[in-house]
Amino acid sequence: MSRSVLLTAAKEDTEVFRSEFEEQPILVLHYPLERYEALEDNADILDALENLEDYENIVHGSKRNAQFWIKWLQEFDKMEEARDQLNLALNQHTADYLEEQGIPAVHPHSEGQAINLLEFMLRIKRIGKTLYPCGDKTAEDLPALLRELDIKVDELVLFALEGPKEENLQEFRKDFAAHEPEFVIFHSRRSVNRILAAFPNADYENATVITGDQAVTEKLATEGLDVDQQAEGSWDSVKEIIKSKL
Repeated sequence: MSRSVLLTAAKEDTEVFRSEFEEQPILVLHYPLERYEALEDNADILDALENLEDYENIVHGSKRNAQFWIKWLQEFDKMEEARDQLNLALNQHTADYLEEQGIPAVHPHSEGQAINLLEFMLRIKRIGKTLYPCGDKTAEDLPALLRELDIKVDELVLFALEGPKEENLQEFRKDFAAHEPEFVIFHSRRSVNRILAAFPNADYENATVITGDQAVTEKLATEGLDVDQQAEGSWDSVKEIIKSKL
């Protein structure tokens, strides 16, 4: 087997992860089986843009969420209004992106856990109506946590999850055939179906199979695949598993 790792998450979700391995003795085979397309002519988005002043907070759960939101703000000349809101980011990566776009953002200096951001909001007493830009198939914890406290939160769907284009999938399969990765990362439950469909002939039995969390491990069990290592629900924990074996 080659000293390589199969990674299939979207490119914007794995920027930091991939950069960590640039100088490591391992090749990251990044075949994004997930891509995201912006919604167009959406009435809910237009309404939110026109009524930004109604929200006390805008919460950005990921860099991807922020990227799609910034595109809408720029298109409708609403950047200044967004700067007037309290922009909260779940992690430093997202906060850095917002700062680069000229929007001051704060985050709780934690590992990007939703409960930590919620505690931060409670501590600074910013628990009013919250806007949460997101995607159509993203399972994110913070909106549910806010609702448990009876805090009004509007999840604003900006983009849809799609699979790879056919020509890209064929390129992935061709390149994959030239490698036999030592590590295979199943980062989410949906990645299980996508990876098995994209690479049905892969030698998963002889690879080190890493899952993102317990839910992914259970999903793989239903497919009859054994798991070698289970991460703790973050890309950092996946990274540490791989680095420990180099």
